Amino acid sequence: MTATALYEIETSESDDGTTHPAEALWIPAGEDAVDHRFVIHGGVYVAGISSPADDSLYPQAFIAIGHQM
Repeated sequence: MTATALYEIETSESDDGTTHPAEALWIPAGEDAVDHRFVIHGGVYVAGISSPADDSLYPQAFIAIGHQM
């Protein structure tokens, strides 16, 4: 039995035949991060996510973007 994939990453092919993802994740930097309501702590960018219709004071979830060196 073969398991089905939960998702598929669409790729594009360069002129040299190298494949790469067709989409990318935008990661803000510097003042741009602050303007888009990210908090930067120890090199990790953190933002809250909530529904536009939700009047709650606190986010429903968080997203954290970072990298390991």
